[in-house]
Amino acid sequence: KAMAHKIEKLKEKIKSGTVVTGVSVSSKTDFSYLEDLQKSNKYDFVAVDNQHSALSEELLANFSSMANSIGMPVMLRIKHRNDGFLIGHYLDLGPSLIEIPQVESVNDVIEARDNFYYPQIGIRSWGGSFRPCIGDYPDRIEYSNWWNKHGILCTQLESINAVSNARNYGLNGADIVSWGPNDLAFNLEGNPFSPLKTDDDCVSYVLDQLSGMDTKLCMRTYGEEDVSKYLKAGVTVFLDESKLYREPS
Repeated sequence: KAMAHKIEKLKEKIKSGTVVTGVSVSSKTDFSYLEDLQKSNKYDFVAVDNQHSALSEELLANFSSMANSIGMPVMLRIKHRNDGFLIGHYLDLGPSLIEIPQVESVNDVIEARDNFYYPQIGIRSWGGSFRPCIGDYPDRIEYSNWWNKHGILCTQLESINAVSNARNYGLNGADIVSWGPNDLAFNLEGNPFSPLKTDDDCVSYVLDQLSGMDTKLCMRTYGEEDVSKYLKAGVTVFLDESKLYREPS
C-alpha cells in the first residue's frame, strides 16, 4: 500500500503547512523521464493539463497508470468549471488531485465537491479500474471511505472575485486554491478601481484569508527565484512549470 500511503501523506502535508511541490509535465512524457522526476525526491505529485492542452481519456488513463505505478499521484486540471459534473469520471481514470479552472462562485466549489466525493459526503458514482489504490481497497465501503479522507480538490483563483472568495472556497471543500496569474492580470486590468492593484496584493490578501485554515495556496513557479519569493510570503504548495514542455525523446 505504498501508493496509498503517499496519497495519505500528501493530504496531511498540505493541511499541516509542510512544503509540497508538484511538477507539470506533458501527458506524453515517457516513463524514464517520469521515473527520473520521482527518483529526484523533489516532487510530491505530477500535474497534467486538459484546459489548454489536448488530452484524450485514453492518454490520461495510461499516463495516470504509469505515474501511479511509481508512486507519483496525478493532478488533472479539467477543461472548465462547468465540467464539475464530470469530476467523478475524470477521477475514475486515475488522478488523485483535481484542479478546476476559473472558479467564480461558492456554488462552483460545492458542485465540484459533491462530484469529487463518494456518498455519504458526495454523489460520486462507484466504478473505474484505473482509480489509484483500488487494488489495495477493493471493497466499496473501504475504498470510498479511504478516498473521502485523502482525495485532494483544488480550485483556481483567476479573478478579483475569486481572490475575494478564497476563504469561502476553502470552507466549502477546496483543499488547495491555486493561482492563475495571467487571467487574473486580465481581470485586474479591467477593474482599475479595485483596491487590489497587483498580483502581489492579491497573493497577500488570499494568504490573510487562509490564515489558520487547512486550505493552502498553490503558486506556479518557473525557477528558484519564484520559490524563494513565495516561501517568504508564506506559500507552502508549489507547482513547478519549468519542465512543462519536455517531450519524449
